Amino acid sequence: MFDFFLQTTTRNGNPCLQLAGSCREYSLDRFNAAMKEAATQAKKTVYLDLSQTKLLDSASLGTIVSHFNLLRSQGKGLILLNPSASCKHLLEITSLNRVLTIETDAPAP
Repeated sequence: MFDFFLQTTTRNGNPCLQLAGSCREYSLDRFNAAMKEAATQAKKTVYLDLSQTKLLDSASLGTIVSHFNLLRSQGKGLILLNPSASCKHLLEITSLNRVLTIETDAPAP
């Protein structure tokens, strides 16, 4: 059974995609469509919440980079929020943590 969930909310007046589960090749059509829609709705930024994402495969990572480049060409940004440990590791070994903007919310006191 597939365990990919995607929900769109807003953050600071811009779209925020919340991914949960495993983002793999079988979920790319849905993920890509949601990113395209978010890019058209964004005033300045698209947020991608990865806090509940167990796994990103290489195709999903390629989709993120592709949309990062698309948004940048439109004068907009992509911010990754609270990447899970596995996502953070993947971003580090690919050195994308040096290219993409990553924000971590402070834990509640």
